[in-house]
Amino acid sequence: MNTETHFCLRVDVDTFEGLKKGIPKCIKFAEKTGCPITMYLSLGKYVTGRNIFRIIRDREKIKITIPPWKRSSIRSIFRGILLPPAKIGDKEKYLLQQYNQSENIEIQPHGFNHVKWSSHFASFSEEKTHEYVDAFIEEYESIFSTKPIANAAPNFQVNDYYFQLLSNKEFKFSSDFQYSHPFNLQPYNIIQLPITEPTIEEFLHQRKTPKQILEVFRKRFESLKNEKTNYVCFYVHAIFEPFKLEKLLEDICKMVYRYDLKPTFQSNYYNVVDEYPQLKFSQIQK
Repeated sequence: MNTETHFCLRVDVDTFEGLKKGIPKCIKFAEKTGCPITMYLSLGKYVTGRNIFRIIRDREKIKITIPPWKRSSIRSIFRGILLPPAKIGDKEKYLLQQYNQSENIEIQPHGFNHVKWSSHFASFSEEKTHEYVDAFIEEYESIFSTKPIANAAPNFQVNDYYFQLLSNKEFKFSSDFQYSHPFNLQPYNIIQLPITEPTIEEFLHQRKTPKQILEVFRKRFESLKNEKTNYVCFYVHAIFEPFKLEKLLEDICKMVYRYDLKPTFQSNYYNVVDEYPQLKFSQIQK
């Protein structure tokens, strides 16, 4: 077992504005800090504004995050309501191909049709699940001319059919949970590289200042290093933290180096670790 403390910075791109403006911003951030980024790109139509209906329906979710109108761009807020839905066009495909050749980022899918997946995927039928999984694989292949090796389920919405499909299609790993450590999800034999750290959004919702947030991460990273934790994963959204909290994000990355955590891609971590504890879905939900 590799004993280094690996640090993975995961960036989710789930808006068209995040695609257009967020990815270039993230690449510059990775170049500046030296911290590689594992990027999960939402595929299908971007209709971000329709999230408001889900937020209204599932009010409890506001309790653990900040509302979309505070973390999204104005255009994202109206995308799919007052502005027409957007899809990845030829220009964006060309740019994505160039981005994916960067030594600082890797790009994998973040599901298909982010809003619908976030709202309904957990209750999808086998047929509907198959449709969405096939759709994101097909679109990813059309952009990058290669099969995806991983996925991150939008809003952590999953079902049994989904995991079985990932296994059948020989995905190397997935990032579908918030959990304390990586594991092999049984009986599907799918390696899960989860998010292990609380988000900046959660702390902002608790009204913590950037200085207080940084101190939380300082203590957290120090503890993880002392405990010889093997894997740490922290995630942000391309349209929010790199723009509105860039200094805080930079300071967190500097702290990663200060505590001798090893920044790496999720795929690199997967390639150097051979053994994972086996857990069932019911154990993760406890």
